[in-house]
Order: sequence, then C-alpha cells, then structure tokens
Amino acid sequence: MRTIDRRRIHNPRHFPLLRIISTFILLMSINLTVTAQNEKKLTPFGLKAGLNRSVINGKELDGTATGFIGLELYVSFFIENELNKKWRFENEILFSFTDDYHFIEIPLRLKYLIHKKIFLTAGPKLDFVLNNDDEIYDFNNFGVSVEMGMQYELTKRIISEFRYSHGLLPQINDFALDIYDGKRNTIRLGLGYRF
Repeated sequence: MRTIDRRRIHNPRHFPLLRIISTFILLMSINLTVTAQNEKKLTPFGLKAGLNRSVINGKELDGTATGFIGLELYVSFFIENELNKKWRFENEILFSFTDDYHFIEIPLRLKYLIHKKIFLTAGPKLDFVLNNDDEIYDFNNFGVSVEMGMQYELTKRIISEFRYSHGLLPQINDFALDIYDGKRNTIRLGLGYRF
C-alpha cells in the first residue's frame, strides 16, 4: 500500500481564488480601456459553452507513461475588442472540469480574420486548479498552456469555435490513478452568444 506524503497536500483554503478574480478584472479593465480610446469600436461580450475533452498525460512512479481522458462541459464569459479590420483581442474566464478536477482558465487570444467570418485564434492560457481537498490529489494550483483554434461567426451574435490547448507545466498528481507530473491538454467545441 502506497503511503502519502501529507506535507505535499495543499490546504484548499490557501488557494489563490482572489488572485484569479483580480487577474481577470485587471485584464478586462485593460481591454475596456483600449476600446474606450477608440469611440467608434464597441466591445462585445458574451457567453460560451460546449464540450471539453481533456487528456491528462503523466507518469507512474517507475517512469511509465500513463494518463486519463475525460469528456465534459465548459462555460465561459468573454470580452473582445476590435484592433483593426483584421485583428481582434479576446480574453475570457472559463470554468471546466475533468472528472473530479475543476479548473478556472483565463485564455488571452489574438484573433485574425482569414476569410469573411472565419477567424484563427492563438495565445497563452492561465490554468488554475480549484479543488485540492482530498488526500488522493496533489495539485500545482497554477499552470500555463498555449491555445490555438478557429472561430466562425454564424451571425453577428452567434459564434462557433474549435480550439486546442497544450499544457506546458505539470499540474496533477493523482495518487489513486498513479498519475504523477500530469500535464493537461484540451480539445473544445462550442457555441458563443454576444450580447
């Protein structure tokens, strides 16, 4: 039977939720300030939701590759501004989960119009693990990913999106599943609505 080093388990009360909210508010404020400097441009905001397929890639204690795959839902609030006719900047706060792992993510994306209503998107993403309240988990609360994807504007208000993110930092140790130094990659397919 494997023993758990309790010194590695983080107290859930120490989770920097206030930092996440502060970071998001700061990013939104910057976005709104940039937009306000050009009165002709309206800052659209809205909600997104869709399917979230997560792949956790890690190692067992002996170094053997292992992992976990989950398919769930995600929801987010986003705001974007138009930089010029071709370029836009979008950031959002997103909630997703994979089985028992819960995440808040803050993607920062540049969007480039390649053809009429089709945009390519790319940028970094900050990943925060919410739950760390069980002795079978040891999470690194903060992670970084790179994200790329495509958006299609079905109407002025409705958008569809496909995106892929690749985790750069190990975030997950799951003692029950024998996964250590797990990195999380996601594939998402969803719809958004601009208000």
